[in-house]
Amino acid sequence: MIKTTNVALFFLAAGIFTSVTILSAYQILFTIPLAYYTYLALKNKEFNLPKSAWWLLAFTLVALISLIVNFDVIPKPSKNFGRLKYYLFAVCSIFVLRVWVKEVSDKTKMILTNTFFATMILAGAFMVYKAMNMTDGRVRGLTSIMRYGYGTGMILLPIIAAILQKNKIGKWFNWKLAIAALIFGYIGMHLTQTRGALLGLLSGLPFLLYFWRPKLGLAVGGFLLVCGLGLLGNYFFSKETNTTTNQNRLLMNRNNKSDNIRKSQWAAAIIATKEKPILGWGLSNYHSQLKRIKYQYDLPEKDYNDAHSHNLFLETMSGTGLIGFFLFVGWVISWALETFQAGGLTRAIFIPFGVAFVVSSQFEVTFDANNASMILFIYALSSALSSYEIRKN
Repeated sequence: MIKTTNVALFFLAAGIFTSVTILSAYQILFTIPLAYYTYLALKNKEFNLPKSAWWLLAFTLVALISLIVNFDVIPKPSKNFGRLKYYLFAVCSIFVLRVWVKEVSDKTKMILTNTFFATMILAGAFMVYKAMNMTDGRVRGLTSIMRYGYGTGMILLPIIAAILQKNKIGKWFNWKLAIAALIFGYIGMHLTQTRGALLGLLSGLPFLLYFWRPKLGLAVGGFLLVCGLGLLGNYFFSKETNTTTNQNRLLMNRNNKSDNIRKSQWAAAIIATKEKPILGWGLSNYHSQLKRIKYQYDLPEKDYNDAHSHNLFLETMSGTGLIGFFLFVGWVISWALETFQAGGLTRAIFIPFGVAFVVSSQFEVTFDANNASMILFIYALSSALSSYEIRKN
């Protein structure tokens, strides 16, 4: 079963930043060890899960109910019901990874991490190639702009943390290849011009440095706070008319079309929640009500009818109501507490990632196919490692 797990994880490492098709191979193959180890946990009465997993299971149940009660207004129910698998994967993966982290060989760890770093380099090199053949605009990656930009922004932090803490990691960690992946990843993210991804990265950086060198983390955090306040002041008080094509996107003020669209999406999600506050409109079904809400409540940017609300938490609330939102936030908080309490490398590597995830998710629905797989796998891995760290301490 460990071999099946290894093959599945190979496709996960190879597909996150390159192909949804490759990623689907991971989902299919990983189902086998998921079922096996979950069965063993039930059979041996060892179904012990962290509190965060119970929050996530409760959220999954509410999400399922939200889909059932809204079945008649969901355009493609199979797609919405299919999204439940990400949360079930996250919980059941804990059983798999608790065994895997103890039994997997250093050689396999090296193959998997090197595969992941190689695909990051490939994806970043593709971005550079595309940029060289463009005169202006945002570069589209192998997995589109937002998926690539936000996913890369989040994963750069664990890579930086691992490089800084390389002496505490086994020889299987190829830190030189990790540096190359870091460079290509940052260049690729920069070329997408995803401001939310960069903000998430910068928000997590002081935490990362603090767990390595506390004084450095505080100094960098203070510096970034001052810079952030300056950009915030420019955003709200600068009266110069902006466009996304005539200047750096970080220097735009609030008078730009991109943010007007985003605010319109946010407002629609809040209205959708007010209309159905208990269980919402069904998991990932916000888009079916968007056009109606914009016209009925006379919101701006009526011609923009994208499938999501540009905010994971508002999207969750509009889809699963206040009950689902409460459980989802409970999962995030429990995960953070468990990771922090674990200490060691688990805290140093995964807390910064969690910060970037929460911050980035204020500006994008980060639970797309690729990033949902990555985020929830990292959750399961951190949970498996947390229990190990706590027992060790």
